[in-house]
Amino acid sequence: MLVMVLALAGRVARGDPRRAVPDYDGRGNRDVDGDSWLLWIPRVVLSPLYVVNEYVLRRPLGALVRHAERERWAETVAGLFTFGEDDRNLIVPTVLYDFGLLPCVGFYYAGDGVFSDRNALRLHAATWGKRWINATAVDRYTVDRSTRVQARLEFRRAEDNLFFGLGPDTVSDARSRYGLERSEGSVAIRRALPIASRLDAELGAHRIGFVEGECCGDPALDTRIARGELAPPPGYRMPYTAAFAELRLTLDQRRPRPAPGGGSYGDVHVRPDLELGGGRAWIQYGGVLGAALDLTGHRRTLRAQLALDFVDAITADPIPFTEYPVAGGGLMPGFVAGWMTGRSVGALQLAYAWPLWLWVDGQMRLSVGNAFGEHLDGLEPRALRLSWDFGLTTATARDQGFEFLVGLGSEPLGRGAGITSVRVALGTRHGF
Repeated sequence: MLVMVLALAGRVARGDPRRAVPDYDGRGNRDVDGDSWLLWIPRVVLSPLYVVNEYVLRRPLGALVRHAERERWAETVAGLFTFGEDDRNLIVPTVLYDFGLLPCVGFYYAGDGVFSDRNALRLHAATWGKRWINATAVDRYTVDRSTRVQARLEFRRAEDNLFFGLGPDTVSDARSRYGLERSEGSVAIRRALPIASRLDAELGAHRIGFVEGECCGDPALDTRIARGELAPPPGYRMPYTAAFAELRLTLDQRRPRPAPGGGSYGDVHVRPDLELGGGRAWIQYGGVLGAALDLTGHRRTLRAQLALDFVDAITADPIPFTEYPVAGGGLMPGFVAGWMTGRSVGALQLAYAWPLWLWVDGQMRLSVGNAFGEHLDGLEPRALRLSWDFGLTTATARDQGFEFLVGLGSEPLGRGAGITSVRVALGTRHGF
């Protein structure tokens, strides 16, 4: 009897030429329709994305994950980097390589229950010699389930900052470097709202100073200015100290894992700055509006968002260009941060993310945008640039995470949209 069932099953699987294929669901046999060749159009168009996902990301990572699970790598690594009671302390080495910027190495420490059960300490330090130094310390105290307060200190010295000019019409031939030192201290309070929403308020001050800057074979901004190739940007070589107060409201309907990743979200912020001992004052404001659709209910998420940022003068004195919004980095990941700078920036981004492992997501993003003059002055289709990137990112809630991306950025559409930026980034991102 079993042999007969298997034989009949094999015959059905091969298809019996003496009978038509049954229409079990009543929707017609679309696979045998005369126009089914049309299905090959999206298959061919999307085949490069499939090849990248299947053979560059999913299969190699899947093989590595299976080997790691068999050898219990996770337990071994956790034992190496965690210590203390209930493993409430974590310290890990960090490294970041971003093509076109100086690399850095350092460490990240996260301690929960430091000094008291409700207190958490976060430390990050990284360097590449005196040319690149970054040190951040954050102490957080949880008042209750929905409220926390924090104190934050940061020092950053970087001699590899990029500058091409201001506004949408900059050209890659104007690429230059300058050095910057930034010291900042602040206190903040966060009030958690339903789902993932929150309200943040922060008070602080920062000191900005300029140092010599040159990197990666590019001329210094001072050299460009001396040759008459670039005009000095507002406030260049003029150190200052400014106090600020920032208010940020984030409304986010997306639920944490393992729930599906769909939902709408938005973020608005406003931050007035006042120069201490000087007459300058300005206000920064902007926001993000987006929505995500989980295509399968298993974190295969399609996301679209619009981001806008502005800075306006409160007094008649010019705003330091170091306070201008920038369009590279997160808004347009095909460009290194600082590539596009202006009194305003705007970017529209379409992204797709999918899970590769418990804590690793693949992601692909396409963005269009640029930096503009005051209140998006100069915004028109021919002034827009394109950015595309794909890669891997950790999907955890920790302040530090690993990211790998390969990205491309274009000239403005009005100049042919040729590729002008190639970005490769590998390492840990800093998010606190």
